[in-house]
Amino acid sequence: MTYAIQPIDPIDLGSPIDWKTRFPEPVAVLGYGVEGASTVRHLLQNGYRDLVVLDRAAPASPLPEGVRGVFGPDYLAALGQDSGIRTVFRAPGVRPFVPEIEAFVARGGLLTSQVEAAFTLIGPARIIGVTGTVGKGTCCSLLSAMLGAAAIPHRLAGNIGVPPLDALDGLPQNALLLLELSSFQLCTLRESPALAVVLRTTTEHLDWHASQEEYWQHKANLVRHQQVGDACVFFADVPGSAWIGTLGAGRKIPVGQSPVGTLSHLPKHGPRLTGDTVVWEERGLQLALSETQMTGTFNLENIAAAAAAALVCGASVEAVRAGARAFAPLEHRIEFVRALNGVRFYNDSYATRPEATLAAVGAFHEPLGLILGGSEKFADFSAMAAALVEQPHLRAIAFIGHTAARLETELGAAGALAGRAYRRCEGLEDALKFLRSVLSEGSILLSPACASFGLFANYKERGKAFKNLVNAI
Repeated sequence: MTYAIQPIDPIDLGSPIDWKTRFPEPVAVLGYGVEGASTVRHLLQNGYRDLVVLDRAAPASPLPEGVRGVFGPDYLAALGQDSGIRTVFRAPGVRPFVPEIEAFVARGGLLTSQVEAAFTLIGPARIIGVTGTVGKGTCCSLLSAMLGAAAIPHRLAGNIGVPPLDALDGLPQNALLLLELSSFQLCTLRESPALAVVLRTTTEHLDWHASQEEYWQHKANLVRHQQVGDACVFFADVPGSAWIGTLGAGRKIPVGQSPVGTLSHLPKHGPRLTGDTVVWEERGLQLALSETQMTGTFNLENIAAAAAAALVCGASVEAVRAGARAFAPLEHRIEFVRALNGVRFYNDSYATRPEATLAAVGAFHEPLGLILGGSEKFADFSAMAAALVEQPHLRAIAFIGHTAARLETELGAAGALAGRAYRRCEGLEDALKFLRSVLSEGSILLSPACASFGLFANYKERGKAFKNLVNAI
């Protein structure tokens, strides 16, 4: 049985493309961060002259010559009926479900984004999309390593930090576009890629989404428009992933603890997780976590999903194994920093949600000190609190950030603080000092379960600050 993607008449990106027919001007670029600046650059390169940037905050640097800007709290008013704007490129962080944007679309305006433009320009047959609440960056990077070992040309872009239009520059005609996609990027997508990967999907970003149901519905756009001949890899044992994965007309490749996970009506082909090993008997794949450089049994899910996707793309089992063995864990994902006086320090700053932190804690067995907390996204900590009760190796917890008090209260109510040292700390330095004072052996882990805003610009800055403090001890 073969699963290789067969691209259908892909556009030659080396040839001129009539962007103005696809995205008529005047054009508004909504949000002027990294992706917004990239969008303006591509539009100018393709001959646009009637451009306006709309954002709540004015940029630190001047806009390119000839590009107008509207900034301030009423910036969306510039989309009014008299504006003449015909196309809006939305940055991922801008929520489109507001009256001004909905009125613009109701008048016949085109609302798009870099992700949606990539689908328009090269077609869904050349796109692999990966989403989920946890593991997206690791799975995408691991899949990229496997495709590289198989000499399958591709580029990795999207939520991992590379704007999709930047990845299209000079993209070979036979190359695939591998996109890490957040719910923000998927919320208005009207096409689905030839290959979709749905990782563990639970709850996230409830400060942006109206509900968990909306969050799942937006994630589901990755799959719901798939056609016969497409494929979807998904986690059959996780309710959110299983619900999303069963949508659309593509063939289903479930990943789970058993060949069919919890969904007995699904076909039996698909990788299963057996102990610390990924097994796909039908494809002759057996790959143990110990063969890789990765830590934690939760990463077995990422390996299984990436391996399934790589095999769908035509990679050999040998290439999948080679890619998995060569892959080095990403920065800020349970990243080993240093060992000192019997204590090892790990940076897992990317863990901005409870599920990721719980998985990280479960990756350790030695005495563990945990730094927990950050900015408020109204995440539900109850499941994490209950699960931490059952982690006897967790000996101490340092709470930081805006969520420190709520975390302490919820963990205390669940019984997760009983028999453990804990303290509300002023910041990372204070947290490290506290944990070192109560832990003479084992590991200290920064895995906050929260975003970093308020204390740091982003999770990367938080992780770098933690590493600097650890290395300065």
